[in-house]
Amino acid sequence: MSPTPPGLEIRPHPTKGRALYSTQSFVPGQTIRIFACPVLLLPSTAHLSAVCSYCLRLGEPRACSGCQAVWYCGKACQAAAWKSTLSTVGHARECSIFRKQRLAGRPSGNLPTPVRALLQMLLDDDVARVVDALEGHVVQRRGRNEEWKDLQLMAMAACAYAKGRAEEGELKRAVELLCKIQTNAFHRSDADLGQVGIFLEPTLAMANHSCLPNAMVEFSTRKAILRAERPIQAGEEIEISYTDPTDYTYPLTKRVEALAQYCFQCACSRCTEDLNVYQVCAMTKSTTPAGLSLVPDASKLRAHPAARDQAQHALVKSMGESAAGPIEPPPATASLPLRRHLLRSQYGNCQGLVAGELWAVTPVPQMLSELVMYYVEDGNYPFALSVACLIATASDPSRFVSPFHPTRAKNLLMVAKLLSHTAEGTAGLGKSVKSVAGSVHLEQDVQDTLQDIDQVSLCQMLLVMVLRTALPGDADDGGLAARAREMLDDIEQLQGRQKELSFINPWIEDPGSEQSTAFFDYAVAQQVDALASLGRAVLHMDFGPDNR
Repeated sequence: MSPTPPGLEIRPHPTKGRALYSTQSFVPGQTIRIFACPVLLLPSTAHLSAVCSYCLRLGEPRACSGCQAVWYCGKACQAAAWKSTLSTVGHARECSIFRKQRLAGRPSGNLPTPVRALLQMLLDDDVARVVDALEGHVVQRRGRNEEWKDLQLMAMAACAYAKGRAEEGELKRAVELLCKIQTNAFHRSDADLGQVGIFLEPTLAMANHSCLPNAMVEFSTRKAILRAERPIQAGEEIEISYTDPTDYTYPLTKRVEALAQYCFQCACSRCTEDLNVYQVCAMTKSTTPAGLSLVPDASKLRAHPAARDQAQHALVKSMGESAAGPIEPPPATASLPLRRHLLRSQYGNCQGLVAGELWAVTPVPQMLSELVMYYVEDGNYPFALSVACLIATASDPSRFVSPFHPTRAKNLLMVAKLLSHTAEGTAGLGKSVKSVAGSVHLEQDVQDTLQDIDQVSLCQMLLVMVLRTALPGDADDGGLAARAREMLDDIEQLQGRQKELSFINPWIEDPGSEQSTAFFDYAVAQQVDALASLGRAVLHMDFGPDNR
């Protein structure tokens, strides 16, 4: 295994085998370490033609002319991918194999991602030795008959591609390597496409899982960035979520199912005490820097009834478990009426949670996100905006206490994008925002409220918030920050906004000053709260029990 990077230390753990520890303190949002030399970085089979096989950027890559099995966004990435290093297998080794298979009428572009990952290990002993040092839970996996059969079949396929045969000794080692890959590789996620590949780096693989993580892993091109989610002290173990960044807020039974593939059971207090998201939020005492959260007063989040009230706790547990079936996006070809029908059914399943204002309890956040997309596709941007504001204020801050969490940043950007669709013809910030919850003329009320908000200024300030929470360099790598920066550049080109900028610029320079804090509360927090209140009314009117 390569030397441990500065600031980190791998040590034995009394119950977890090995663990990754910090040798210095970190504050939320701070980068702990960037891992830019993965042993494995492969796109998933479903995304081969959509992302570059080297940098994994979304685009229109072209297939390798030799094998037609991998795709690159340009000559630079193809040249970089061709060569092997001490820790990475170059494409040259597999290209000749894929080319022979193609000429024999056996295209390699549809190889399952684990098979191709194992093939790379079998083609380079130096890289395989790096993976050999990792835990694979071979004994536990062998006891799962169906899983073990699948592992053996994939190992046989990789051996056949690598050497044309699968002798017993080679097959045994291949299965063990595959177990180590399955145990230690990360799902490499993209903000738009979801899981687009796998990423394996041996030091990062030493970080253990917790459903109360103090750190998170984000991806940018070939890099994995380990970032503090909560305050971390020197000598403290660094723990991350092994599953999707949102999965650790799911009900206990769902988390246990998601972690089964890693052959252990989580023993964090969220799991052992079966804490709901509001209880976890109430336990968190760290403060949020000014200008980063739509809910700057975190005490409001900690005071939610579901954090302490036993009846609410019981409701969260019973309704969350019963309603927590997967909220799957409808088929891409589904008509709007069919989408509405499916959403109405999902909303009905969540009715008890909605009635209890339990917006942060799974699967309500997922259902709300699908509703936003439905309204967008229906062209109803005001309704989409109001529901997106509800997510950003009543759901995200309770689920993810850190304002740097990528889900919070993604949904802030969504609100800003929707404002760009509703901003025409708005008035200034000086007008008051009316309370219209319960109005029988809801569509007109939404329009009236939007007229009373300076949506351009609100959009600008939200984009600044996205940039403040972004990873360093993200604006250059095509991530959320790049999109926020592009929208912000367009707004900054607008003329005649001197009065608005006389308030916004001081807030940008010093968000913690008394004047900036008051301005942010009035210009951002109150405006988004008003739209979120309309979101509640929109849901009741459009999907409530009286309209089913």
